[in-house]
Amino acid sequence: MNYFIISQDERIFDAIEPTGVSQVITREQLEEEQLRKMDKLILQFSLKEKTTNEYVDFIQRPIPLLSDQCKQIIEKYVPHMYFKSVVLVDRKQMRQDVYWLIAPPRINCLSDESEFHKDGTIKRLVIDEQKAISHKIFRIDGILEDYILISLDVAESLLRRNFTGIRLKKVEKEGVYER
Repeated sequence: MNYFIISQDERIFDAIEPTGVSQVITREQLEEEQLRKMDKLILQFSLKEKTTNEYVDFIQRPIPLLSDQCKQIIEKYVPHMYFKSVVLVDRKQMRQDVYWLIAPPRINCLSDESEFHKDGTIKRLVIDEQKAISHKIFRIDGILEDYILISLDVAESLLRRNFTGIRLKKVEKEGVYER
């Protein structure tokens, strides 16, 4: 099975940007043992004011957010994954949109073939396919980066639709060298 890192397409310069998120949600709150504490919160964030706003289907930072349409696809593959509704408000355009915070589980699937920079960040990411095979969408345990990986079938399903703002990068698997 092939896996891909899903990320926000940085080529879209006018992509929407929620503000004030880091004052409400910390990185630690996105871990499995903390997630249920957010169930009672009503999350609403204003968008950074720009001349134009492009409503992309995947927002990577400061927290991973999916558009409602994109969430519907992901949910078909992983129905029990944690989703939390987040309202994004564009005060200038008097517009509100529902996005979904996702927090895929962390999987210990990092291969010994992975390489790191001296500061601990990933230089070459390699996963152990056998440890990841039963997961459709997940994060990797044991690295500083907060990559979200999706399986080939999920990637194909996303690519068949007209989603914007999503980039996919193939991940190396143990024993398979691709240059």
